[in-house]
Amino acid sequence: TKFPEYSPSISADESMMIFTACKDNTTGGKIDPYENVFFEDIYISYNVNGKWSEPINPGKPLNTDSHDAAIALSPDGQSLLIFKGSVGLGDIFECKLKGNEWSKPQSLGKVVNTEYTEKSASYGPDGRTIYFVSDGPGGFGESDIYVVKLDDKGRWGNIQNLGPIINTAYDEAGVFMHPDGKTLYFSSRGHKTMGGYDIFKSVFENGKWCEPINIGYPINTTEDDIFFSITASAKYAYYSSNK
Repeated sequence: TKFPEYSPSISADESMMIFTACKDNTTGGKIDPYENVFFEDIYISYNVNGKWSEPINPGKPLNTDSHDAAIALSPDGQSLLIFKGSVGLGDIFECKLKGNEWSKPQSLGKVVNTEYTEKSASYGPDGRTIYFVSDGPGGFGESDIYVVKLDDKGRWGNIQNLGPIINTAYDEAGVFMHPDGKTLYFSSRGHKTMGGYDIFKSVFENGKWCEPINIGYPINTTEDDIFFSITASAKYAYYSSNK
């Protein structure tokens, strides 16, 4: 539409898309006074006979009067990571699908969420690993990609920065781990880009990440290209661009 739509996540059977948009039917109907756009809401569309249905705003508990953004769907489609917060400050929450209803969002806790902004994430294929982006201190640049694992007690811990091969002095964003568990896609303004954010991929081999590769034109342009994700069948990829 004429409004921003981004951060698409696709269910394993490719029947459902969950994405984020800033539309005039946002929950609460308000405009963010700092960014002068409608507050973010989560939307759901279904693939019916090869066509995407009119997006549905699922309302509460996923959406509130503030910013609510869908950032990752688990491989089994039963868990959803969402961003909740405001400009310059926000955290990652998790919702569980119970029947046809999403549970109330639960914070990932203080190991992941800080007083800074955590705004993008991806589940690993095991469902017990999350890759996420944070602009907290101690990284290599403005926003870095980290990984965190679920321990035997069901708590997130053992957080690690992915290091200087992946992270630069500038922004990394839109992280997505391929179902193979070793190929990472992400957007960056710090690697060799065509302009703005470009989408890169890196493979974890022999205990380290390889040098990120720009996936090139026509996906990447001189504008911002971000939030790249691949379906479980590996036949299709979805991403966002302001080209």
